[in-house]
Amino acid sequence: MWFSENLKIRLTMMSRRPRQISYGFVDTKFGRMLMGVVSLDDVQSEAQDAICLLYFVMENDEDTLGEAIQRSHGAKMVKESAIIQKWSDKLFSGGKDVEECVIDVAILGTTFETAVWSALLDVKSGQTYTYMQLATQMGRPEVVRSLASAVGRNEVAILIPCHRIVSKNGDSKYHWGGRLKQELLSFEQATK
Repeated sequence: MWFSENLKIRLTMMSRRPRQISYGFVDTKFGRMLMGVVSLDDVQSEAQDAICLLYFVMENDEDTLGEAIQRSHGAKMVKESAIIQKWSDKLFSGGKDVEECVIDVAILGTTFETAVWSALLDVKSGQTYTYMQLATQMGRPEVVRSLASAVGRNEVAILIPCHRIVSKNGDSKYHWGGRLKQELLSFEQATK
């Protein structure tokens, strides 16, 4: 199971850290993933809720959940199978019968981080950019180091496609491992 080709990612900026994140685990073509969803009650948005985290499970569910808890800065993590199933269905099978399927992604970051994550959405499936190319595309070639840090702080793997950014020397650095990054990029190249 992998993403529908008709997805459109809509970023929604959260005004504060969420108090609660609903979570669950999803089995995908590239392995198990932890998905987190937040309510958008206090944010102006067309959506009621949005995906706020999407992590690959590397060792086991508990360690991945522990990482999410640590990085969520105090948000209460509540297992909610129904909410996660709704988003999983939309993400992995939704949109097959429609021209466009919108996936809402809630983000929290600085103005610069938000600009970087937005720029990542312009890197299409099957493409890769170096950090310098992304910085240049943003009109800010002098911020390569800061840009690399912002790419690394992305909480929503795949949907904000940080895996499409590569080092100019060819290194495949990725939070979930270089091998997985190469598998994702190869898959995207083959299906573009």
